[in-house]
Amino acid sequence: MAKKKIKREREIIKLSEAELEDFDFTGGSQWEIRGEIYNHITKVDIPNGDDGEIWEIIVERESDKKLFKWDCWRTSYEYYMSNGNNTIEETFPRTITKVIYE
Repeated sequence: MAKKKIKREREIIKLSEAELEDFDFTGGSQWEIRGEIYNHITKVDIPNGDDGEIWEIIVERESDKKLFKWDCWRTSYEYYMSNGNNTIEETFPRTITKVIYE
């Protein structure tokens, strides 16, 4: 019998322009957002054929251990949160097993 997937609503935190001004979203090991502490888990590079780099920052909120991510984009001039939406989105880990025959 197949397991039924339960789809949870993702928590999304939208940063205002004022919050974004003081928020270094490109690096660090810990961030404070609206009084909550978020600890760095990993950085995931996203393959990109355009001019610039794209990656996701994965963090864990200390208070409830929820995982969140935000996208970063770097041009030769500046860093941006991808798509200009300035959001931090809850994410869920998924393990994928890959079989390789040698």
